[in-house]
Amino acid sequence: MSTIKFNVAQLLREMIGGRRDYTFTEEALPLDDQLVLRGISGDVRFIRTATGVYAHVRAQGVVEMICVRSLEPFDYPVKLDFSDEFHSIVDVMNGDELPAPIEDDPYLLSDLHMADIGNAVRDYTLLELPINPVSPAHRDKPMNYTVQSDGIDDRQTDDSVDSRFEALRAWAAQQNTTQSRS
Repeated sequence: MSTIKFNVAQLLREMIGGRRDYTFTEEALPLDDQLVLRGISGDVRFIRTATGVYAHVRAQGVVEMICVRSLEPFDYPVKLDFSDEFHSIVDVMNGDELPAPIEDDPYLLSDLHMADIGNAVRDYTLLELPINPVSPAHRDKPMNYTVQSDGIDDRQTDDSVDSRFEALRAWAAQQNTTQSRS
């Protein structure tokens, strides 16, 4: 659970289309077991809907990630701009339980009419993070793959190779012969 929560009970008592604007800051928000979004700041606009509130969130923060090229940590800036609906589970006027929304994985208001924006920020941040992060220091450098052989001549053959690989060795020799003729 996050601490970026807003009580929207008063907004739920208004007509559809009513709105409220808030700003927020948060020092850190754990994203998973390893990643943490830090230095979070942003704003949210809540608009009353028929089933709850619609939230438009703009936020930014920083996640420390590991560069896949250098294996060094670096700060990855995250900017979010998303909208999603938070559905009521309790009627604000009489306290009756409301039917579950049709959506597969909806955001729900708590029984005290609190919108947990932190959970949505967490989910949308995870969607924004790159699968293979590259630090700015290595982003524009061309990849240079080298193999160090430690003085072993590539043309040397090792007779202790498993006999099951003889067919592969013969095929490789045939490929090398074909390429040298071309």
